[in-house]
Amino acid sequence: SSLIYSSSRKGPLLIEDVTVVIPFPKFVRTVNLNVTTGQVIYDEAGKIAKWNIGQLDEKKRPQLNGTMVLEEDEEVMASSSTPVSGEEQPPLLVNWKILLASVSGLNVSGLSVTGEHYKPYKGVRNITKSGTFQIRCT
Repeated sequence: SSLIYSSSRKGPLLIEDVTVVIPFPKFVRTVNLNVTTGQVIYDEAGKIAKWNIGQLDEKKRPQLNGTMVLEEDEEVMASSSTPVSGEEQPPLLVNWKILLASVSGLNVSGLSVTGEHYKPYKGVRNITKSGTFQIRCT
C-alpha cells in the first residue's frame, strides 16, 4: 500500500513510532528473531512478537528474519493436513504516526475562544496516526 498526501507539503514525510505486532499460533514452541532496524521482543507466554522499528529511513529498509520451533505433538501433526484456520494464521498488526501531516487535507482556517481575557494564538499541529492496520497472510 502507499500513502498519498497533498502536494502543498514541503519536504519528505517522517514516519515515526512504527511497530509491528506478530502473533504466532499456539503450536509454536519458541521463536528466535533478528532485525536490522529497531528491536524485537518475543513473549513466549502470549506467543506474540512486538517489533519496535521507530522512525523509517528511506535509505535503510527494516528487515526481520528468524526461526521457530514447533511443538512435536501428534495432534499438531495430524492437523497439518487440514485447512489452516484464522486462529492459526492471525493477522500482523502495524501502527505508525506521521507528525505535522494531514493526509485528509483538512486544515484549520480560524479559531474562536470565548470567555477568556487573552487572545489565543492560532497554532495547529497535525498528527496522523495509523489506527490499527492489519496484514493478513495466506
